Amino acid sequence: MTAKKIMGIITLVIVGCIGLFAFFLYATIKTKSTNLDKYDPFKEWVGNTVTLDKETVVFEEKIKMNPNSKYPYVLLDSLHPRWEYIREQKEIGDVNEIKIFPAGTNLTLEKAIQYTNGVSGSSYPTIFGTITDGDNAYKVGYQWGEQDIAKSHYKIEKCWHFHQAPWQDKPDTAHYALPIAAWW
Repeated sequence: MTAKKIMGIITLVIVGCIGLFAFFLYATIKTKSTNLDKYDPFKEWVGNTVTLDKETVVFEEKIKMNPNSKYPYVLLDSLHPRWEYIREQKEIGDVNEIKIFPAGTNLTLEKAIQYTNGVSGSSYPTIFGTITDGDNAYKVGYQWGEQDIAKSHYKIEKCWHFHQAPWQDKPDTAHYALPIAAWW
């Protein structure tokens, strides 16, 4: 073998290793997602049109926390755990309030997805749907569900609990098992 061929092979191996490293870095850091349509409590709601029992607000975030670009808006009500945080974000201009919907408004729930952050590893289930106001339709995401860290730490499968959503007439006190978000 000539020196030129050896240098070519070494260059090819180095470029291949850099490409492989970049791929693994991307696969590790990217946000992962899993469909939740067939898991409790989401399977009870997905595919249905519900009536919102409480006043709700549609927001648009300047820095999107929801990676699903087909549903660009966030739906919240005053009982949501993120309510105070969003109000603070509104005051400093990080979110825009789009519309306030009164109790009695219909929301069509279309799908549910669990996202897992590639860096922190934290997961957040989100249910997506469309809320309409006359001729205007708003594609919204409603982050619903929190993991009980203590139950998760002790490997208890049913470690997810859900605050009262604006379409529920009473809180759900059960804990549920949800899958871990998949890589692809």
